[in-house]
Amino acid sequence: MKKIRFTDISVPVIRLTFKQRFWLAKTCNKIPPVAWVVKKIFFDGDDIQVLPMDKVVQKNSLIKSIDVDNHVPLVKSSPVPSDVLKLMIQKSRYRFIMNFCICRTANNCEKFPHELGCLFLGKGASRISPNVGRLASIDEAIEHIEKCGEAGLVHIIGRNKIDCLWLNAGKHDELLTICNCCDCCCLWKMAPYLPEQIGNSLMPMEGIELVYNPKFCTLCGACTREKCFVHAITMETDGINIDKVRCKKCGRCVDSCKYNGLTISMDSDTINRSIEHVEKLVDVKLI
Repeated sequence: MKKIRFTDISVPVIRLTFKQRFWLAKTCNKIPPVAWVVKKIFFDGDDIQVLPMDKVVQKNSLIKSIDVDNHVPLVKSSPVPSDVLKLMIQKSRYRFIMNFCICRTANNCEKFPHELGCLFLGKGASRISPNVGRLASIDEAIEHIEKCGEAGLVHIIGRNKIDCLWLNAGKHDELLTICNCCDCCCLWKMAPYLPEQIGNSLMPMEGIELVYNPKFCTLCGACTREKCFVHAITMETDGINIDKVRCKKCGRCVDSCKYNGLTISMDSDTINRSIEHVEKLVDVKLI
């Protein structure tokens, strides 16, 4: 007799209810007690960073060099946001690769690969059911991250309580989530509709700046057409307007701009600050 695992129940439930997340987010905004309950159950203690796409940082970053602790081997070329992920992968005792993306499969995504799922690090990763993925080596985990980046997916990293729940992975401070998100199916597309106390748990990487260059802007609208998953960019008669509160600085708009109307800049200590922040969220070395 086949053993029933928690994910045998949670995965079908998520797939059935996934598209209702916008309704739930709007309800939270309208009814504060609902927001309190939802935050307590699903988002309490969440702390998640959005990393800009490597390729836009490599192309447009204004940085020249960075001082990374010399005992941490990252990359020989200029540093990029995904170096944060690679370092945490190297440090983690456990690495678990999902064999599907729950968001893209639930949303029937037609633009991006369903098989490029999340990567989980830390002690909680060792508790995840093998029917949704597998434990991986350092090289396999890094290769997975690189494939996701090449596919045009945006990485987010942090402590995400909802992942601990649906994966039955235990304490939320023992599981570090690395999501690989598309602009069409990401769970956090509901962020603009959430109350501030919930939506603010998803934040841009510190030290990243989105720069608008109006003299190069052709008002083509490429940066707004289904690219900004949090609706932070709007078209005006004389240019574009960027809502700096909503913007997560993921870089999709920069990637879509062919005329350098938008660029990304990264501070010289961004990588180190991000690593220090993430290390405080989950001790990935725990056995």
